[in-house]
Amino acid sequence: MAERAGEAGFSLLEVVVCVALLIAGSVIALALLPSLARASQAELLRGAATDIARNAIERTRAAAAYYPAGAVADAAARSATTADHAWVLQPRATYAAAARVHRRFCGTAAATTDVAMQVTMTYDAASDTLSVAVSYPPDPCNAATQSVISLAAQLAPASYAPQTQLPAAIADPVLQ
Repeated sequence: MAERAGEAGFSLLEVVVCVALLIAGSVIALALLPSLARASQAELLRGAATDIARNAIERTRAAAAYYPAGAVADAAARSATTADHAWVLQPRATYAAAARVHRRFCGTAAATTDVAMQVTMTYDAASDTLSVAVSYPPDPCNAATQSVISLAAQLAPASYAPQTQLPAAIADPVLQ
């Protein structure tokens, strides 16, 4: 029998090294899954905080835009009364909101839970600007650490008739 020269194939050592590298890569990938899921939930919370802030601005704009014209019969007096939105907005208002997130990676038995978020609305009558700040936990597993996202919007004049469409001008969110 003649000896085969240049046989193609892998040696046992090469196969063992490749399998070891695949196993090591798989273990590392599996170890990263919980932290990746937690980061995904942090993005979910930041998005929820932004949505809550936008919702607060839109609800305020809707409430402040339509001044009941019958309340002030004289047009000049109505214009002076509604020059800013101080007649409908408090200088500062605070309330609580919540977002539901999956917490199974945080060591709790519950599959979901509500994460509380504090909403603070500040109205500056001089510039007729409403600012909304929402504090939220960026890590859903550690609610003690809080971040704040802020939105601001200049409010439209309050002399629109009912069902008049208003332009929206909300500034981009600012992370603090």
